[in-house]
Amino acid sequence: MKIDRLDHLVLTVRDIEVSLAFYQTVLGMEEVVFGEGRRGLAFGCQKINLHQLGNEFEPRAANVREGSADLCFIIKQTVLEAMKHLEVHGVEVIGGPVVRTGAIGKIISAYFRDPDGNLIEISNYIDELRWR
Repeated sequence: MKIDRLDHLVLTVRDIEVSLAFYQTVLGMEEVVFGEGRRGLAFGCQKINLHQLGNEFEPRAANVREGSADLCFIIKQTVLEAMKHLEVHGVEVIGGPVVRTGAIGKIISAYFRDPDGNLIEISNYIDELRWR
């Protein structure tokens, strides 16, 4: 078997409404409703499904816990521009900008947390910045 790409991931959250508002307002994702009233967030060609803590859909991960994810998103604007956007929305940047290694090259990243404590990394590939 050979994996082609990631389709979706699941975040278990304390409050779906709070998480939807945060990811829509701060990160520009779009709410999606699917199945029997399930909700999630779409961006690019990927999706984040949201599970309510204590009321998860089956099958589910063996050790469900909010705040345990560490996610990196490649963003369209520069990290410095995004850091200003985070400040406007009252989101504390806890690290960066720093150089890290992404899936296909060097990235510049900044870090913050979502309402459940998940670590969110926003990044630009350094090679792509040369063409902006």
